[in-house]
Amino acid sequence: MRWSFKYISVEEAQRIIDKLVSQPLGVEDVDISSAYRRVLAEDVVSRVDVPTHDVTHFDGYALRTSDVRGASPSSPVKLRIKGRAYPSTPRPDVIDAGEALYVTTGSWLPVNADGVLPVEAAIVREGYLEVKYAVKPGEHVIKAGSDVKRGEVILRRGSRLRGQDLTLLTLLGYGKVKVYRRPKVGVISVGDELTEDYEHVEPGKTPNGHALMICSFVERDGGVSMNMGIVRDDPEEIKEVVGKALESCDVVVTISGASKGEKDYVEGVLNELGEPGVVFHGLKIKPGRQTGFAMVGSKPIVMLPGLCHSTIVGYQVVASRVIRNMLGLVVDHEKPLKVKVAVDVKLPQPKGFKRVLFMRVESVEGELLAWPLMGESALVSIPVRAYGYVVFSEGLEEVPKGSLVDLYPLM
Repeated sequence: MRWSFKYISVEEAQRIIDKLVSQPLGVEDVDISSAYRRVLAEDVVSRVDVPTHDVTHFDGYALRTSDVRGASPSSPVKLRIKGRAYPSTPRPDVIDAGEALYVTTGSWLPVNADGVLPVEAAIVREGYLEVKYAVKPGEHVIKAGSDVKRGEVILRRGSRLRGQDLTLLTLLGYGKVKVYRRPKVGVISVGDELTEDYEHVEPGKTPNGHALMICSFVERDGGVSMNMGIVRDDPEEIKEVVGKALESCDVVVTISGASKGEKDYVEGVLNELGEPGVVFHGLKIKPGRQTGFAMVGSKPIVMLPGLCHSTIVGYQVVASRVIRNMLGLVVDHEKPLKVKVAVDVKLPQPKGFKRVLFMRVESVEGELLAWPLMGESALVSIPVRAYGYVVFSEGLEEVPKGSLVDLYPLM
């Protein structure tokens, strides 16, 4: 049984992933109503000007500014109110010299009109509008194409669609968009001690909560999670379940059973399932150093450690990257937060590894301050109390109070 445990840097591991998992899974059309957080498979080009016509920016009266050029409180100009228009009015009205039209926000500007007198400044008597100051050309008017111009590339391939993107797509006339297919991610939990009976846990058993956590992370990142259940610490059973998962899934994630103990069979099984087998096993990051990565044919397999903090970190630095590469994600708006460390921090050993600390965050006098939550990797309450985590570079021993760091939210 081949054994390949050797610590490599996180950067080297991610370069390997980028080389081996670099192509999205394919393209599909989805309705705009189902496109939230999907990754675009093509640039989105505007088919129209937005707005398509000049529209009003306020409720008020559309008019010809030349008619009111000399208007003043002592010499008001009277305009006949021709009618009313709303955003639902199907086509723009026309006004002539000496006329005004009542309009509401978003209404088409009437033909010949070039300005709007806000309703707050309007004086109306017996069907006439009294204007007591000059309205400038273009005042309170949104010009056609001022938001988006026809032919403009407005969203790029490889970007994840946000809620605000969807509203613009509807204005551009998109009922469907081309997106990359979501990878199916099979999650397999390994361990004789695990149970999915969360309400009546027998002695010697542990609830299989890690699978729920990892499945939620998969969904967050844009994959389709498939909880494959619990597998006993038995090489043949592990081989059978992983093999079935490879048939139905695009990615397989195993939890536990991949360290160096006498019941850790996962690495050996993966090497037996097909080439190239385990590509790396061991990362210079703590927690998470037992994380590994394998390929069976073209399908990636991520081996996650079983202790909670290690499971989270291994997922974040390896599994999340695999999923994002398979999604074709290029533009990601979800950046880390800049926070200040609230206290002096002494980093745990080993100092040749990246160190990850979970942090709680509070806003204090307008600043985001972060406090480390210290404790063993098995303590589940620590990431629950944390807003996110910070990755500290190799070689650091202490981080002074007030240091600015990148905090990755755990959502």
